[in-house]
Amino acid sequence: MSERVFKRLFVATGAYSCGKTTTLRHLASTRGYRVHGEAHRRVLDELGARTHGHPPDAPFHPIDAPEHVCPLCRKREFAARVLETQRTIEAEARDGDWLERGYLDPVEYYLRTSGEEEYPWPPGEPAFERYALVFLFAVMPELQAPRWGRSREERAAEAERINGRLGAMYRAAGFEVVDVAPGTVAERAELLASLSRTSDAAQHD
Repeated sequence: MSERVFKRLFVATGAYSCGKTTTLRHLASTRGYRVHGEAHRRVLDELGARTHGHPPDAPFHPIDAPEHVCPLCRKREFAARVLETQRTIEAEARDGDWLERGYLDPVEYYLRTSGEEEYPWPPGEPAFERYALVFLFAVMPELQAPRWGRSREERAAEAERINGRLGAMYRAAGFEVVDVAPGTVAERAELLASLSRTSDAAQHD
């Protein structure tokens, strides 16, 4: 059996409101990179009103209704949907493309919200790409906003914990993780473009 050939894909990850989306849009509009939006958001959009019902300015309360499917009320089902969508995104991606979040992001979300220690993978190795580089966006407290009954400070502290887990998970899986410090969109985009070019050049030497 021949060894699987992986595509050279780059991942931008990090907690909510860390500037990932804005930076990737800047890369796409100014440098022509192909960027694939996050699987989590795509699933939310596909489910539409089936995820609704939780006021964003109030503490979470579960909704027990068969038609309701949100990432907190139907954790395992939602995570499975996101991972399947991630597979589709990676299958459609080409060498040099950027992904907003990789496959370990929904796993971190599931573990964080379920309280479980391991994701219930089916037998066999998860069939995802081996990312060329994973860029971990630092938390910028000024970008945080009160939500789900938590203050700006509480949200920023949670985001720091999420980043710690994401960095540890991607490194434990054998990926090279680059920390993206706080900065302007242009500064962060330049870092991503520069290091991805360096990585590509090293691959072809």
